[in-house]
Amino acid sequence: MAVRYLGVSLLAMVAMSAHAEPPTEVIVQGQRFAPYSGDAVFSRVDLTGTQLTGGASLDQVLKQTAQASLFRRSSSLTANPTVQGMSLRAIAPSGAGRALVTMDGIPQNDPFGGWVIWAGIPSDGLASAHVVRGAGGGAYGAGALTGVVDLSLVPPQALRPYIQASIDNHDGGGLQAGFAMGNHIGVHLTDRTLEGDIPVRGSQRGAADVATHGRDRSLLINGQWAVAEGELSLLAGGYDSMRETGLKGAVARSKGDQISLAWTRQPTAEALGYRLQIWHKDSDLSNRSMSVLPGRSGTSLANDQVKTPATGDGFNAAIRHQTLHSEWEIGIDARTGEGESREYYRYMAGAATRYRVSGGENALAGLYVQGTHAIDRWTLTGAVRIDEWKTSGAHRFERDLTTGLPVLDLDLPSKQQTVGSGRLGVAYQVSPQNALRAAIYSGFRPPSLNELYRPFRVGNDVTEANADLKPETLTGGEIGWRRSGQRLHLDADIFSNIVSDPVTNVTLGIGPGTFPVAGFIPAGGAYRQRRNVGEIRAYGLEAQAQYQISDTLALNAALTATHARVGKADAAVNGKRPAQAPAYSASIGAEGQMAKFGWRADWLFEGQSFEDDLNALPLKPYSNLNLALDYSFTPRVSLGLRVDNAFDAAIQIQRSNDGTVSFDTSRMVTLTLSYRR
Repeated sequence: MAVRYLGVSLLAMVAMSAHAEPPTEVIVQGQRFAPYSGDAVFSRVDLTGTQLTGGASLDQVLKQTAQASLFRRSSSLTANPTVQGMSLRAIAPSGAGRALVTMDGIPQNDPFGGWVIWAGIPSDGLASAHVVRGAGGGAYGAGALTGVVDLSLVPPQALRPYIQASIDNHDGGGLQAGFAMGNHIGVHLTDRTLEGDIPVRGSQRGAADVATHGRDRSLLINGQWAVAEGELSLLAGGYDSMRETGLKGAVARSKGDQISLAWTRQPTAEALGYRLQIWHKDSDLSNRSMSVLPGRSGTSLANDQVKTPATGDGFNAAIRHQTLHSEWEIGIDARTGEGESREYYRYMAGAATRYRVSGGENALAGLYVQGTHAIDRWTLTGAVRIDEWKTSGAHRFERDLTTGLPVLDLDLPSKQQTVGSGRLGVAYQVSPQNALRAAIYSGFRPPSLNELYRPFRVGNDVTEANADLKPETLTGGEIGWRRSGQRLHLDADIFSNIVSDPVTNVTLGIGPGTFPVAGFIPAGGAYRQRRNVGEIRAYGLEAQAQYQISDTLALNAALTATHARVGKADAAVNGKRPAQAPAYSASIGAEGQMAKFGWRADWLFEGQSFEDDLNALPLKPYSNLNLALDYSFTPRVSLGLRVDNAFDAAIQIQRSNDGTVSFDTSRMVTLTLSYRR
C-alpha cells in the first residue's frame, strides 16, 4: 500500500507540474477577525503553517512547540480516540482535554466526550495556530480552562495545490492532497495508514498483546465569497478514524462530520466589523474494551460500545471596533450537545449478559465583552464572560439480556449553573525590543456528557461515571517578559494557577473484588470513579526562545517546569501530583538550509509523571530526538526524510496495577515525496 501511495503521488506531480503556471499574487480577505490584540499581554505562541507540518502529527507538534499536554504521553497516532484531549500547561492533563480547540471558529472538542479527533484536521491545509495559555476564553468561547488552541485554515485564494505521499519503516503510509477550485473553494483530502509496535515488551508480553494499527480518512472543503461588503465562508467535511491500541480485539472507530457558515466584515478605523457564524457537528464512536486473562495469555471481550451518536450545534455573533490604539468587541455565543452511549457489557462465556444506554443533553450560552487600549508605552486589556450551563434529559438504563428485565433505570435530575470568568492584563514597553507583562484570569470547563453519564473500562480497570460532577474552575495569574529583537525572540513567565473541583479518576479499590455498580474487578484491576476532588495548586516557569544565527541557521528552545499538587482532598491523594502531570517538559532544536537541503533537529525531554491519582504507578522520564532532512529537486518538488525517536528511546506511556508497562512506538523512519505549487 505504501508503494502505491508513492506511485500515485509521483504520477500526480508529473501531471500537475506539466500544467502548472507561475503562482500569481492574490489578495486574501480574512475569513475571521484578526487575533485579538490583547492576547499579546498573555502567554501566547503563534505558529505558522510550515511549523504545523513539521512533525508526525499535529498534536505532537503542539506538544513540542507550545508545550501542550497530551494524556498518557500518547499522540493521536496510537491513542484511543477517548484520550485524545489536549491541555495547556502541565497542571493536570485529561482525556477530555482542558483546553478549547477551535478551527475557523468551530469547537473541535467532541460534543459527547470533549476529546479532539486530530485526524479530522488537515495539518497541511492550516495557515496558523494561535495558542493562548491561561483561563478565560473571551471571544473564543467557554471551556478554555487552561487556554485556547485556535487553528486557521488557508483561505481558498491563497491555497497552493499540494500532494504528499509517505511511507515508513513500520509499513505505514499516507497520502495528503489539497487543491483550489477557482478562487473560491479549497479541498483537502487525507488517507493514512498507521502501523506501530506491540506496546508491551520483553517478558511481560503475552498473547494478549498485539501491534497498534490505525487508518485515517478525511475530507474538508473550505469556501469563501465576497458578499455584502464582507466575506461569506463555508466549511464542510468529515473524518473516519480507526485505532487498534495494543490489546487483541481492542478496536475503536470514530466518525464525524461538521459544517459551518459564517459572514465576516472586517473592522476599519471608520466602521465597525461584524461576524456571524452558525455550525453543526455530529460524531459517532464504537469502542471494544478487552479484559486481560491471567498471565496475559489472551483477552476476552469486556465491553462493546457499539454506537455513541452525538450532535452539537452552535452560533456566535460579534461586533468589533478597531483603531491603531484601541480595540473592543462585544459578542454572544451558544452551543448545545446531545449524545448517548449504547453498549453491551458483563460478558460471560463470551456472550454479553447486559445492555446499557447512557447519555443526556447539555447547553452552554454566554455573553462577553473585551477591550484593549494602548497609552504611550502601556497596554491595558480585559475580557469578561457570563455563561449559563445546563444539563437535561440525563438517563442511564441497563437491562439483563437473559431475562429482559431492567437492572438499573436512572432518571437523573437536570442541572443549571451561571458562571462568570474573565481576564485582565497590562504590558509595559520598556524599550522597542523589551516588554514586561502581568495578567490575572479565571475560567471554567463543564464536565462532558461522557464524564457525567458513561462508565468505561481499559483492560481490567473500570471507571464509573458521576452525574453529580460540577464544572471545574481555574483562577490564576502570571508575570512575564518578552523580547523581540532582530535575531533573538524570548518569551518567559512565571505562573500560579488553582483548579477548583478538578474532575479526577479517583481510585476506590484494587481487584480482585466486587464493588458497587461496577461489579467484579479481577486481579490487577482497579475500580475508580470520576469525582470533583478538592483543588490542584500549580505554579511554574515557562519560556520559549528563538535565535536566528544567520539567514540559513536558527536555534529554538522551550521549557515548562510545573509544581502541581492536589489539596483539600482525602488523605490518600492530598499532596500528591495530579495523574499524568509531568514535573517538566522541554525541547531544544536547530534548523537550517544548505543549498537545496533543509534540515531540522529537535530533542524533547519530559519528566516523571504518574499513571494514577495515588502516585503508585510512575512513568519514567524520557528524552526523544527527532530529525528531518528535505531535498528540493525543483522549487515545487521535494523529497523528505524524517526520523522520529532517532535513539529508539523506551518511552513509557502506561502502567497497570499489576506492573505491566506499555511503551510508545520505537524509532520510525518516514520518507515523503511532496509537490506544492
